[in-house]
Amino acid sequence: MKCKIMFLLGLFILMLSCKKITNVNLVDGVNSGKLSYKLVDDAGKGLPGIKVSLYDAQQGLNTSSQSSYAAIASIKTDQDGIAYFSGLLPKNYLVACDTAVINKVRYRTDEFIQVVADVEKKKSIKVSEFSGLLNLTLISNIDYRTPLRNVGVVAYPVNAINLNSGNVFEVINSSTLKGVTDANGFVSIKVPSNINFSFIVYNLTNRNLGYGYNTYNVTKDAKINATIYSYPF
Repeated sequence: MKCKIMFLLGLFILMLSCKKITNVNLVDGVNSGKLSYKLVDDAGKGLPGIKVSLYDAQQGLNTSSQSSYAAIASIKTDQDGIAYFSGLLPKNYLVACDTAVINKVRYRTDEFIQVVADVEKKKSIKVSEFSGLLNLTLISNIDYRTPLRNVGVVAYPVNAINLNSGNVFEVINSSTLKGVTDANGFVSIKVPSNINFSFIVYNLTNRNLGYGYNTYNVTKDAKINATIYSYPF
């Protein structure tokens, strides 16, 4: 019996020694990728000196919020408007820029881009395409049904402009984000996406005005329909 047990044990050890063992390392063989990200104006001309930041998309980020702990790198665009990132792991990244200015309007570009190993990803974007529509209907706050016709409306970024009685007319005169309501009190204003905006409502004739209305934020290529109740200046 003892000899039989020893024989079986030896046979088992022999089988183990003959078994093929393979170790798989998922990191081995993974090469880096590159990203060439170009910012252009409405005429297709590159925008130099603009800061572009790269974030790790796996950190749970979205296009309305970035966190500094997830930042991979930041670089300014060159004379051709290109921000070049190299040595990137092949995965998804959030590319963001909030300092590009077109026609005196500051835009915020942010989108997810996938980087592939051994490939240079090239992307060119028109900054002003990162916009959405604010469709507003102005109604009198006296009876809450009469539309406010032929009234001026200015959209301004609340985080960039500290609006007060001393600068409100300067903001009205210099802004390109404005319009005039029609017979139904309706006006549509195209604004940069993912930026908080509020409004100035003013009389085109006597320049009486009001501000401090609700704040709105529209995503790229989207639109918001809102009703503003205002005093009929």
